[in-house]
Amino acid sequence: MEGLSVELLGRTPELPPSPGAELAIYLLARPGWRSREELEKVIPELDRALEQVRASRYGPYLEEADGRFQLRAESDVLAYWQDAYRDWAGTAERYGELAAGFSSAIPAFQEWLEAERREVLHALWGTAVGKAGALLDQGAKEAALALVAGAEAAYPLEPASALDLADFYWRARRPADTARVIEAVLEAIPEKFRDRARLNLAAARLRAGDEAAAQAELRALEAEGGELGVWAGVHRGSHAVLTGDAELALRLAEEAFAAAEEATDGELAIAALMLKGEALTALGRPKEATHALGEALGIHEVMGRSFSPVVLALLAEAHAAWGYADKARELAEKAFKEARAQRDPYAASRALWALFRATGEAGYAEMARREAAEAGHAPWQRRLEELAEA
Repeated sequence: MEGLSVELLGRTPELPPSPGAELAIYLLARPGWRSREELEKVIPELDRALEQVRASRYGPYLEEADGRFQLRAESDVLAYWQDAYRDWAGTAERYGELAAGFSSAIPAFQEWLEAERREVLHALWGTAVGKAGALLDQGAKEAALALVAGAEAAYPLEPASALDLADFYWRARRPADTARVIEAVLEAIPEKFRDRARLNLAAARLRAGDEAAAQAELRALEAEGGELGVWAGVHRGSHAVLTGDAELALRLAEEAFAAAEEATDGELAIAALMLKGEALTALGRPKEATHALGEALGIHEVMGRSFSPVVLALLAEAHAAWGYADKARELAEKAFKEARAQRDPYAASRALWALFRATGEAGYAEMARREAAEAGHAPWQRRLEELAEA
């Protein structure tokens, strides 16, 4: 006898009465042999459920052996999972809510069903964001943005998927979209991850130019203390140095570096030293700035990482301010080359500005402004405009 073929995504097929309905859904959604112990966790009245399945159209396809059970049936769920994370078109075509419209009076089963529906949706978004990310890496930014915009219009978001989408928008230099997506699901994010999401939301708002809301959140995180509070200070300092308060930026950088030393946190140490170097250059202390930024590059080496093009650009700017134009130009050109390789317009803008500072050639300043606009970095764009008018 041939097996049964059932569609379970976006619809609920004909089912036996409860709890047989729950058993049929479970076995269709989880093909293969299932133990009695596994099934009883979600369907406590398993024997009654088995009787109802045997008496239904699924009866001839129910197989039992050594306390295990399976339906000799194919469902679109299996095909969906075979496409997921690999084939965006196939995944999108097959997607639908698992057993759409079905609700169970069995609490354990309903909890499982809701979790399974979230997993199916998360796989859809994982496939969409994965495909969009691949397009972005290939330089097809507009196609990547069109793909996720279409997905947003067509499918709901759950917290884990929203955070993946927010990461994509951040990589695509769309901070306003990053903030929008995080804000939409912030209260639904599990508490242990929510503070990190708050920090990312504040960083995105800062970059998008929504400074009042961002600053309020960063101060709140700083007041709460801990690692995220220190990172909030770094973000606030990075904004301060671009808005004319280099003294505040320097203080926050030194506090962050002290915390990094105590925690042996290389990432935080690099961020703190970058901020310190930028602040010292702004304060007219370029020699000290080169020392701080050189230390940041040293930590890169210890961590086995390639040099950040932003650190190289900041170091170039410090050398230019110190009077070493040739060294500044060499570093800035290296920074620009690396920024281009990474498709990082913000780093490219910083490198081009350093080239302008090293050479005085106005064309570099104009190119820096264009790259800043491409990066979607509102505070840096505004700073470049102020410097152009000075």
